[in-house]
Amino acid sequence: MTTSNVPSGRRWATVLLVGMAVAVAQPAFAQVLSHQKISDTEGGFTGTLDVIDFFGFATATLGDLDGDGVVDLAVGAHFDGDGGFKRGSVWILFLNADGTVKSHQKISDTAGGFAGTLSDGDVFGSSVAALGDLDGDGVVDLAVGAPDDDDGGSARGSVWVLFLNVDGTVKSHQKISALDGAFTGVLDDGDTFGSAVAALGDHDGDGTLDVAVGASGDGDGGVQHGAVWMLFLDVDGTVKSHQKISDTAGGFTGELLNADFFGYSAALLGDLDGDGVGDLAVGAAEAGFFGHKGVPPSPGAVWILFLNANGTVKSHRKIGDGIGGFDGDLDDFDRFGRGLTALGDLDNDGLSELGVGAPDDDDGGITAFAEHGAVWVLFLAADGTVRAHRKISETQGGFTGDLDRFDRFGTALAPLGDLDGDGVGELAVGAPEDGDGGTGHGAVWVLFLETTAPASEVIRAGVPPNPVAFLPGVSSPPLLGAVWDPVVTPILPVPVLDFIALSPQQLNLFVPPLGTLLCDVSSPGPILSSPPGTPFQIPIPSDVNLAGFSFCAQAASTAADFTIALTNALDCTIGTF
Repeated sequence: MTTSNVPSGRRWATVLLVGMAVAVAQPAFAQVLSHQKISDTEGGFTGTLDVIDFFGFATATLGDLDGDGVVDLAVGAHFDGDGGFKRGSVWILFLNADGTVKSHQKISDTAGGFAGTLSDGDVFGSSVAALGDLDGDGVVDLAVGAPDDDDGGSARGSVWVLFLNVDGTVKSHQKISALDGAFTGVLDDGDTFGSAVAALGDHDGDGTLDVAVGASGDGDGGVQHGAVWMLFLDVDGTVKSHQKISDTAGGFTGELLNADFFGYSAALLGDLDGDGVGDLAVGAAEAGFFGHKGVPPSPGAVWILFLNANGTVKSHRKIGDGIGGFDGDLDDFDRFGRGLTALGDLDNDGLSELGVGAPDDDDGGITAFAEHGAVWVLFLAADGTVRAHRKISETQGGFTGDLDRFDRFGTALAPLGDLDGDGVGELAVGAPEDGDGGTGHGAVWVLFLETTAPASEVIRAGVPPNPVAFLPGVSSPPLLGAVWDPVVTPILPVPVLDFIALSPQQLNLFVPPLGTLLCDVSSPGPILSSPPGTPFQIPIPSDVNLAGFSFCAQAASTAADFTIALTNALDCTIGTF
């Protein structure tokens, strides 16, 4: 170690810790700072919900529909009985910045200016997606799935394109089904076209917005393998052309099994691989759930589809139990992938994070089938693998809301942007079987997130071991905005000075007679000094980009006769808690 031209410890740490984090960035983690529930009894919502409406079965962010500066939310209640049995509905919620409801507008067979014809059992509102301004009137438009619609045959499904007014009512509509909307794709009985809808932006570059539609019951390749239809739209909501993605179409080569229900959910991730074309996440949440013969139960899975501009699949990546870099703890029947949404770039690495619902997760329950539900936040790499994850449930991720058996928190997800202005986006989570006000009335939770990471200091002594003299922080581990103050216990008879080296790299190099060199001092990083036994004073910048950043620190002591002794190292992670 050398100490020539060493600036002050405070200045070095501030400058070089930031530089090290930029060069060797680690993923931050999303944790719940607070929450607001919206239900029949909470959150300022005054709409009327009935037994088994399942409010919260679908969610979609509408942007600022009413122009008050706060984002608004569409919520599906697909078993709503307006006009008849299970015809379904969508609620437009105009939100306050605290996540409560300022006002609402219902769209159903009897409300909201919707003049489309719904039949019993259509389950309109099973999926919702904000398409953007399709007709160019300055107001966002909405796609709504009705997967049990019987146009052309039993449960073939449909999607309704709703052209909205700023008050949430419907100006006009266009239906897309086996019989309507200029759609020429072949739908079969039980395909449930409309089980998912995801806005694609202008995927094919023709200046008009497009949409992906799940048909989770499609039988291409086997029983209920599932499919996704890429629909390239005209400005009136009709279909100009289409591309099917399934076990036998669209260039998709992933292996699907009976009852996978590929297409149960879908979300646009943006251009994950940097090829100029948006990529799509697709849920196959039901794998083995219905007990098809020869199909083992599964927790569910998510497929990342790297797309071509024509809607075909260039390549794919599967994420599941021990697959695709994901090492989270999943159980059979969790239905991982039932809810999907892109969360935006939480850790500032240029890539969108992915929210994945697992509504049959049992965290917080007292039985193996508690089905309270959970949400996983996945930090993705450009190849679609998982770099890190954070689970949010009744027992993890800082969420303190009260979930009950069969609430199925995580059935639907939608990003809300930065409602509270703290620089971190919020998340809406549907719990459609919540019992506030009555059985199955349903609920939506607004989660206010923070970018967080646990701080840690792990002692590493090397081989052979160095003296464990370099001690963790006196007042705290390395926390954002705080002063990290580790100290060296004297290990020489007459020490005159202690040194500390910080590095983003670790080593385990034996260098006799000095001991084990545990940090790569050749890589960028400061060397700081302190009087013997005096804590180092190293301020950690209050920069959320540093949350989760790991580095190595090692200390040394010198005596008057220039003897030097290396201590153990501390392998540290900068955190917010």
